[in-house]
Amino acid sequence: MRQKKSNIQDFKLFTALFIALNLVFCFYQTTFFWGNHDWDWIKGTDQLLALNTGMFEARYAKFILNVFLFGGHVLPILNNVVAFALLALGAVLTTHYWQLKNFGDKLLVGLFITLSPYILGWLYFPINILGNFAAVALVAGGLLLFETKKSVLSYVLSLICFLLALGVYPSVMEMMIILICFRHILCQPLQFKEFIKPFVLPFLALVIFKLMLLFLSAQHLIAGDYYNLQTVSATELVKRVPDIIKLAFEQLILPLPFMNVSFKILSLLIVLGALFSLRHIYSGLLFVAAFILTALSSWLTATPVDTAFMPRVNFYGVNFFIAGAMAVLLLEKGFRRNLGLLFAGLLILQSITADFYAEKVWAMGKTAEENMVLRIAGRVENEENFKPRVPVVAGELSLRPRYYHDFYLIKSPYLLDHSFMVRHIPSGMFNFYTAENLFDKTSVISSMSDELYHFLNTADKPYPHYSSLFIDDDYVIMLLTKDGIKAIKAQLPK
Repeated sequence: MRQKKSNIQDFKLFTALFIALNLVFCFYQTTFFWGNHDWDWIKGTDQLLALNTGMFEARYAKFILNVFLFGGHVLPILNNVVAFALLALGAVLTTHYWQLKNFGDKLLVGLFITLSPYILGWLYFPINILGNFAAVALVAGGLLLFETKKSVLSYVLSLICFLLALGVYPSVMEMMIILICFRHILCQPLQFKEFIKPFVLPFLALVIFKLMLLFLSAQHLIAGDYYNLQTVSATELVKRVPDIIKLAFEQLILPLPFMNVSFKILSLLIVLGALFSLRHIYSGLLFVAAFILTALSSWLTATPVDTAFMPRVNFYGVNFFIAGAMAVLLLEKGFRRNLGLLFAGLLILQSITADFYAEKVWAMGKTAEENMVLRIAGRVENEENFKPRVPVVAGELSLRPRYYHDFYLIKSPYLLDHSFMVRHIPSGMFNFYTAENLFDKTSVISSMSDELYHFLNTADKPYPHYSSLFIDDDYVIMLLTKDGIKAIKAQLPK
């Protein structure tokens, strides 16, 4: 009877979270939004997502669902509905793993997990969200399976869940550790065996994952220069510890686009409230460890700046840490619980407001950048000698900041400052709207005429100045930013 009641409660929770996701991101759904390097994949004529599409960066499980559910296409509404269902499922499994009993507590924690602005880092790239939201369910489900089932089969299935999640995005390791830490904090095991057991299988999964990366690299199937593949020496890791602790604090308190001062203050109040609620030393140590490990990805990668303050990474780390702190505070009684309810409600309301604001800013910025592309493409089409040309873009001009009017200290990747037209593959966006391909896939200058050299050498006005565009029989050169002009001039032969 108790199990049946629990199942009904979980179904109600899933339904509430799924409906909330679809309501909050209804505009995102209906406008069929996508991000800056997705043009060819969205079009689905030149390319389709395949099982090996993410292999070059060792994300071997990234597009499994895209391929088997939709044949490699990214479909309007359906793609996002399925992804939202997977994220809602992951949030339900998380509250189950943390053994939260009260439905209201589960709902608040689940709403924060699914609606916090950290989700925006993934929604910018809808080709990714099926895999990356499924990873939440895989991690939480794997931990739950390992904890509740006592058989070799369940352990093998748990290990497979972890390896699939790591194959989607390695930063899920932060989520693994944080979920286990808060499981101990919320359920308080008393014996060392009970304490250490949940860490064993995730650690084994990380070892196997690293061995798999070494094998794939030896077979030349992956590129080692991506931030999620880089590693550093043990000596360097020790040296980095103070910087990583500092980064953990900064990621929690410094305002980012769509994560303003109010959002950060409320998050900090919840974290501090949870910390002061802990009654055991080991719970406090676990809480601090989970907090520091929200910067684990930056600690391990060769270039920490590539992952610091990245919402795609923080979605698995800081996001679940705040959710765990919220769960701790909500389990209190009396005044502290009421305070937790207040802070949690305000933080979720702040998150929803930020999500709607992001949808507005993204839509206006995307429209503005598309119009800019159409104006440039129109000048190319007016050339008498019609032929595909090589597009070369100097700088990336994001127009979304023109529509964002809130304070932030840190430029966070993909939330605001990344352009929809990317420098390294500009042809995707340009060819998207033309009857025939105006631009080649390559974006590199391989030959230099006297006219082109003179243009680049004397260039000083970025877009929208009329002289920011150069067109000849082979190239279309677009000078979009002053920094881009400096960079392209630095590469000229002396």
